[in-house]
Amino acid sequence: MVIQGDSDLILRRLPEGHSLRRNAEGIREAAQQAATLTRQLLAFSRKQVLAPRVLDLNGIVAGMDTMLQRLLGETIHLVTVPKPDLGFVKADPGQIEQVIMNLAVNARDAMPDGGRLTIETGNLELDDIAARQHGEAAPGQYVLLAVSDTGCGMDGATRTRIFEPFFTTKEKGTGLGLSVVYGIVDRHGGTLDIRSQVGAGTTVVIRLPAGADPARAEH
Repeated sequence: MVIQGDSDLILRRLPEGHSLRRNAEGIREAAQQAATLTRQLLAFSRKQVLAPRVLDLNGIVAGMDTMLQRLLGETIHLVTVPKPDLGFVKADPGQIEQVIMNLAVNARDAMPDGGRLTIETGNLELDDIAARQHGEAAPGQYVLLAVSDTGCGMDGATRTRIFEPFFTTKEKGTGLGLSVVYGIVDRHGGTLDIRSQVGAGTTVVIRLPAGADPARAEH
């Protein structure tokens, strides 16, 4: 944080076109990457202390809109589809934002020529039969968070390894992004599925237990 702050200060003081601006920008970018990697490692190792609160996921997604637009760039269209009367969840807001951010980064990297990222919320009730069809999910009420892209998609071999720590198909990837997503969802008692096909994009569906007291919700 100190290095990033100092580099921001230097950039504010250097005029446009100055020969040192590129160096300062490189320092800032490296500091940002280091901070991101540190957060990923802490989440992956489960060393971060959870601070769960009653949350409205629609509010979390809406609050990230500007940041996600900047992250995705001009060639990727962001679409949000909030479910009216969405149930509430008890979760750590920072970690839920981390999940959405990691999925958005993966989606962006899968769409180098542009495309569409859709974030959708919903409610789901699983009975005994439906729960068995969803693998690790227990019967009950859930809130859904689905993140879909129109990118290159994945083949079966990649899908089976996508949540493995340090597995990556990117030249500069850490292989922690989706492992962190899986770990955060698991720590919150949730489950997730990934649906993908080469040339047809990818959808990640997250199910978080519902039933938190809406009177204590943060929007």
